[in-house]
Amino acid sequence: MPLNACISLLRVLSFIIMKVKNEIDKSNVKFNLNPRWYDYFFLLRPILWIPVWAFLFLGYFWGSAFETFSFTLILPWKFWAILGLYSLMMSSVYIINQIVDRESDLINNKLFLIPYDIISIRTATIYTIILALVSLIIVYFLGIKFVILFILSYLLGVAYSIKPIELKARPIADMLANAIGYGVLAFLTGWAVTGKVQGRAFIQSFGYVLFVSAIFINTTIPDIHGDQTTGKYTIGVFLGARNATILSSILLFLAFIYSFLEFDVFLMIPSLVGLPIFIISIWDESMQMAKISYRAVSFLFVLMVALRFPLFLALGILILILLRMYYTKRFMINYPSLTGR
Repeated sequence: MPLNACISLLRVLSFIIMKVKNEIDKSNVKFNLNPRWYDYFFLLRPILWIPVWAFLFLGYFWGSAFETFSFTLILPWKFWAILGLYSLMMSSVYIINQIVDRESDLINNKLFLIPYDIISIRTATIYTIILALVSLIIVYFLGIKFVILFILSYLLGVAYSIKPIELKARPIADMLANAIGYGVLAFLTGWAVTGKVQGRAFIQSFGYVLFVSAIFINTTIPDIHGDQTTGKYTIGVFLGARNATILSSILLFLAFIYSFLEFDVFLMIPSLVGLPIFIISIWDESMQMAKISYRAVSFLFVLMVALRFPLFLALGILILILLRMYYTKRFMINYPSLTGR
């Protein structure tokens, strides 16, 4: 039998085996597969709004030249409008990512709504188009600079998931896409509310690029098995768990040095506290410390920003409470948590 024919046969057999396994997994689930109206809200992945909001608030903070050791209660309506619209636009990207990653998410037993066909791919696709159009149309009336930043963020998000670019399947590029998306574009969007985006904004954002890169690397480590099974080539798969945690520890150390030079306490404290956890995770073969490392450091980073902006703290707590209630009642799992899914 020719080599090409053998390869084709193996691919067909692999596809059939995967489909059969998926059907078995779905038949063994302990939760209801019928959609609920509130599933459509949690499909937006509101847990990811919190880091997006953190960078929007930080951009606004540095652009406004606020004092560090104080707090701000009142924010302009334009900031809240941008925050809401940017969240919807990013949720459109998150749904695209869930559609593309449905096979690996099923293996990794997470983000159940699309992998278990609770919400169909067709419905999710329509949903993501509506979200993108609504956010981009409305933001047009708030200024062209926001339109540019929104489009760049959206294109980067789409390029992250969709072939043939598929940055998430290209080591280093997957890390940089996340670092630029959060540490630069979301940050600049918050800064833009205060007026013109200046060169200083890019300098200030560099520390966040290092910080997000370090965190992103560790987020790929617990999913290495599932990603390898589905052929997803992340930086975690490329480097292996130990080398990946070594690189993330170095980047977090550099983020700390940069925060010290810029006197950025929002970055300095999480980096300093997180370094020992990141370093310990290098020798943890269970990969649990890697999971704890990025969740603990991310939580501390967000908390630092939230303490500066109490309304952000209130919104973040509300989102976490809703998520905990939803995942406990809907899927009977403990999420969000430091060691859970």
